[in-house]
Amino acid sequence: MEQGQQVDLNQQREWSGEPGTLTIPEAYVRDLRYEIIVFARKERGGSDFSFRCRDYRRLRGGQWKFTQVIIDTSKKNPQGEVELARLTYHPEVRLVDIGFMVMPAVE
Repeated sequence: MEQGQQVDLNQQREWSGEPGTLTIPEAYVRDLRYEIIVFARKERGGSDFSFRCRDYRRLRGGQWKFTQVIIDTSKKNPQGEVELARLTYHPEVRLVDIGFMVMPAVE
């Protein structure tokens, strides 16, 4: 993790680099307590994905709100090897009408 970069947890951010060289400020990844696995609808061409977040809660209308979210959006080759390491930070993500599973995040 990189220290000294300006941190604004209310703004979306993205970091990318060569595999093994990616550094981001610790404030963005500290205390991410949950790993969320989202089950995408295969008939619509989606694929399952996961992200980590600090907190989540249910809202009205069946929505779920996740705060301080980090998503690994790295690009992989057909063999599954990472060609470009990339992480995105979102202050908030909401899911509606899609299945997901919550697990404690492993440090």
